[in-house]
Amino acid sequence: MSVRSDIMNMKRLLVFADLHGYLPAWLTVKALAGPGDAVAIAGDLFDTRYGSYNDPDFAPEQIRSTIADLDFKLFYIYGNCDVEGFCKGFSHELSFQVFDKTIFMHHGHKDPLIIPQGTDIVIQGHTHLPQLEKIQNRIHLNPGSIAVPRNETPSFAVIGSNSINVMALSGKKLASLNF
Repeated sequence: MSVRSDIMNMKRLLVFADLHGYLPAWLTVKALAGPGDAVAIAGDLFDTRYGSYNDPDFAPEQIRSTIADLDFKLFYIYGNCDVEGFCKGFSHELSFQVFDKTIFMHHGHKDPLIIPQGTDIVIQGHTHLPQLEKIQNRIHLNPGSIAVPRNETPSFAVIGSNSINVMALSGKKLASLNF
């Protein structure tokens, strides 16, 4: 699925993955998104396949109920733990444009992956580990997870008009690339 969305006045694209239905993580996303920001979620927002229904913070229904009334543009794709029927209208991969860059977003659990021609930035989730590197002419980004990080550091990414930063929730910059 391809969506062309040049957001003229966007200040930042905040990138998250693997929230797994945790309401506190979703509330953090909403709190971090300021005026003029957009949010990209690279899968497993809801985790309605294996979810932790005994955990009081697990609230995919509450998250879903807020999707239509967000104050920011949302780019979202399904992950391996999301059941498509739970929140219809999305896909497993998405291409879009921001800051004159073509972004291809997928969760990272399907092989082999065909990255579309002309992609500048590849965003994926799935590993719950942050990663930012340039391979040949393409930037590869995994924001990690703010809900269930596998390295004990909740993280996300911020894409601006000329850079990408991977950030810890504490505010510490973990990695940075200019483009």
